[in-house]
Amino acid sequence: MNTGIPLEMMYGEGRVALVPDACKLLIDAGNDVFMETGAGLGSGYSDQAYQHAGVEIVADKAALYEAAELIVKVKQPLEEGLKYLQQKHCVFSFLHLAPQPVLTRQLCDIGLTAIAFESVVDDNGARPLLSPMSKIAGRLAVIGGASYLFQNNGGRGILLGGIDSADRGHVVVLGAGVAGEHATEAASLLGACVTLFDLDSDRVQWIASRYERCTGVVSSPEAVAEALVDADLVVSAVMVAGRRAPVVIRESMIDAMPEGSVIVDIAIDQGGSVENIHMTSYEQPVYRDRGVLFQAVPNMPGAVPRTASQALSSAVLPYVTELLEKGIDESRLRAAVSVKDGKVVDPVLREELGL
Repeated sequence: MNTGIPLEMMYGEGRVALVPDACKLLIDAGNDVFMETGAGLGSGYSDQAYQHAGVEIVADKAALYEAAELIVKVKQPLEEGLKYLQQKHCVFSFLHLAPQPVLTRQLCDIGLTAIAFESVVDDNGARPLLSPMSKIAGRLAVIGGASYLFQNNGGRGILLGGIDSADRGHVVVLGAGVAGEHATEAASLLGACVTLFDLDSDRVQWIASRYERCTGVVSSPEAVAEALVDADLVVSAVMVAGRRAPVVIRESMIDAMPEGSVIVDIAIDQGGSVENIHMTSYEQPVYRDRGVLFQAVPNMPGAVPRTASQALSSAVLPYVTELLEKGIDESRLRAAVSVKDGKVVDPVLREELGL
């Protein structure tokens, strides 16, 4: 299979799935790699850097998708990009199909194979392709959320870490997975007081014990509602693998939050964990409703594309190498296939979509 790297089409998405050094390793192993011109520019990698690695640069998407069978990209195909996809293609990217039945059906109708980054699980049960992006998203949620609290941005006028004779801000983190842990770390390092919620008592207490001014609480609707009453920043990092995110913040809870507080919903790419939240983009990342600021950008790591691309490429490369050497059926990626031969083959996704 020839490998193709397209220019991402989502607004504000500067990441690229494979950096030049990764491409060189694939080419040195005897593989052909094609890239759409400009695909690496958002991450600071020129066409010349890829050409130096041996990548063949093509002029547009039509040429790329014609030349390659394995399409390695960051985000799921958008409506305007579907016309380039053919039955011969294997798309390897973040897909997040559980809240996207229309896209799922469109991919099935094309007859291609789609493998989800977020569904790849290693021998230890971890998700090695999702994890680095979750780390970045968790940290960005706090860094961005802290800036939205500035009064000139519509926030409460709170400095999260406080100073002498001034209160520290209160950050509520929902979910003690990778993103939640890194949001907790970032908030603690900024000097905020943190309340971390999760259903796993051992996990939430272990994380809380590692960071200053952090309290771990076993999650319940009542406990979350109580914490939100005086929350300055809420980071919702709730994820159930392969499924729509559960709604854990109800509108009645939002009504009780302080004026100018901020909610960042990291789970928006899985449908969102806040009742009636609206997806945003980096063109206009925040909106105000009920006196609260909401940020729900589905490609949060796209704000730091250089860092994110390096981390993602490092994680993706071994799986691309294995896929090219062994094929889908003989590789570890077999269990991460979402769509194949016109059907949804992931059992969790089938159940989520009611198939």
